[in-house]
Amino acid sequence: MRFLAPVLYLLLASCAAISAKKHTYARGAAVPVNGAQVSLSVKPEGTAGGTFVLSAMVVSGGMATLDGPFRWRIEAQGEPGKQQALVIHRLRTTTSVTKRDEWYPAKHLGRRAEFRTLKGEPALTRAVFEIPGYLEVKPREDGVLTVLADVSVESEGRWERRLLKFRLDPAEKREDEFIFLPAEIVRGIGSDPADWEDPGWD
Repeated sequence: MRFLAPVLYLLLASCAAISAKKHTYARGAAVPVNGAQVSLSVKPEGTAGGTFVLSAMVVSGGMATLDGPFRWRIEAQGEPGKQQALVIHRLRTTTSVTKRDEWYPAKHLGRRAEFRTLKGEPALTRAVFEIPGYLEVKPREDGVLTVLADVSVESEGRWERRLLKFRLDPAEKREDEFIFLPAEIVRGIGSDPADWEDPGWD
């Protein structure tokens, strides 16, 4: 599978709601690493017609069918004062039907994602690493997606490294009032992107 280069998100002044059917992947169970719960999630950024759905874009009310390619990220939930950082060292993706088997370029990995307190949930912290580029895979064509992730979590000054296996099964979902909100970006100016709300992740 190809990992497409990141695109620039358009910061436009208006938006509208749409009702969307999504061909996506169901999120697998989180895996414990050094006291944190680590999971992988995806967000469809394409449509059945092959175009991209960009955050904060101007759309007219109506229907859409969302599909791959996907934005993808690994996130970890922890406890305040315990976990400090999340690092992704290696990623391997395989598909059950088309038998794709690829390693993600390691040069884009290895950066620290810091744990931050969740707004409105002071008893939880979260670290998020969004993997650069798109994961070009189609659930209906490629079948089950398996991701092997070589992950480290720092907790109270001690690192633990594990090789995690995430199995994501194809799923079809309905997302009514799927809204692109420029206000989210406006509120986020001057703050860390980890604090921004970003709906639509599976």
